Amino acid sequence: MITFERSYPVNIFNTDITGRLSPGAMFSFFEDLAGRHANELGWGRDNLMNDGTFWALSRMTVKVERLPLALEELTLRTWPRGTDLIYALRDLEMYDAAGNRLAGASSSWVIVDYHTRKAQRPDRALADLNMMFPEKKAIGTNSRKVPPLPAGDHRANRHMVMLDDIDVNSHVNNARYVYWAINTYEPEFLGTHTPDTIEVNYVQEGHLGETVSILTGISADAESAFIHSVRRENDGAELCRLRIRWKENESPAGRQ
Repeated sequence: MITFERSYPVNIFNTDITGRLSPGAMFSFFEDLAGRHANELGWGRDNLMNDGTFWALSRMTVKVERLPLALEELTLRTWPRGTDLIYALRDLEMYDAAGNRLAGASSSWVIVDYHTRKAQRPDRALADLNMMFPEKKAIGTNSRKVPPLPAGDHRANRHMVMLDDIDVNSHVNNARYVYWAINTYEPEFLGTHTPDTIEVNYVQEGHLGETVSILTGISADAESAFIHSVRRENDGAELCRLRIRWKENESPAGRQ
């Protein structure tokens, strides 16, 4: 089926210091849902690996309406939306038990050759499904390019890539970059703010044992918005770029 749903509990270990679902865990939920649905459609990792390829997330934009609390029961929904140039598009949504939408997301994926690490054109592989994709958009737009880190002083955090940062494709898992970016904020800020929009561009692969710097600067286009650039220290290559817009909580953290 083209639209796919699955229930997820918000376990204690999925939450942060505010008692809410952490942004990194939300990305992990979305990744899990996308992988399960691709498998149902016959385009899962095992199917692609038969041809020596795999899916890699290139861009994702998540619009957050509310982060759920620990022990809430969620319903996540996803559907593919065809292709755009080299990208396969997939939208996702998250709902609470009462049916209120908590978040919507647009994601762009590429098919990568496992050995050469070069992107393939997914429109060729998925052409037979293109006419079946729903036109509905979860957030009204496709995920876009995040602007570069603005000039000026940047706050820097360092991290060595550890084994639990690495996924089955032998590179840093997409959700880990979100965890790293959130770790640049002070607890007091996280206690009084909720992400409004999280935009992520995955630029290059990160690998085990590398040391990265997470550079943070204020975004020029919006209040309470920050751009994070994750760069490998030994050659300065940018691995990931994120922009997070924040909104102040209307009531104590986690109880908006």
